[in-house]
Amino acid sequence: MKHQLEWQVLTSDIQRWNQLRHHNSGSKILDLRGIDLSNHNLDQVDLSYCDLSHSNLIGCSLRGADLRGTNLSYCNLIGVNLRLANLRDSLIINAQLNRANLSEANLINATLNESDLSYANLYEAELIGAYLYKVNLSFAQLVNTHLVKAYLVLANVHNTIFNNADGRWCNFDQVDFTQAKLLDLKKN
Repeated sequence: MKHQLEWQVLTSDIQRWNQLRHHNSGSKILDLRGIDLSNHNLDQVDLSYCDLSHSNLIGCSLRGADLRGTNLSYCNLIGVNLRLANLRDSLIINAQLNRANLSEANLINATLNESDLSYANLYEAELIGAYLYKVNLSFAQLVNTHLVKAYLVLANVHNTIFNNADGRWCNFDQVDFTQAKLLDLKKN
């Protein structure tokens, strides 16, 4: 099985995993493409600068995880708990994040192009400078969310709740807000 050793350590002893990651912090990007971590509790895990593209993380808990610079493109992240996770500078292209909990997550400068965030919880998420080209935010909740200087070009915001969201200097080019629930969205 590809990644068997990594999978065993990662799913059985997060503290040991984090120590190994810290010890090897100068190493190149760790290749974990296609790994199945579905339904595991990986709270506080350090997966920074890993390539997890094409992986299955459905139902996984990654609360407070360090995912800085991680490639999560084409991942199945349906229902994942990413509350308080650090996803700064991550690459999340064409990923399934339906019903994901991204409350208080750091997504500064992350690229989420063409990803599905329908029904996602983005309460107090930091999306400053993030790229959300053709992202699906239908029925998502953006409450106290910071979108300053983000790019939401051609985003689907059908029934998206914007409540006290800060979208100043945000690029909303070709976004149709007619079906969105704009309780309070600060724009230029």
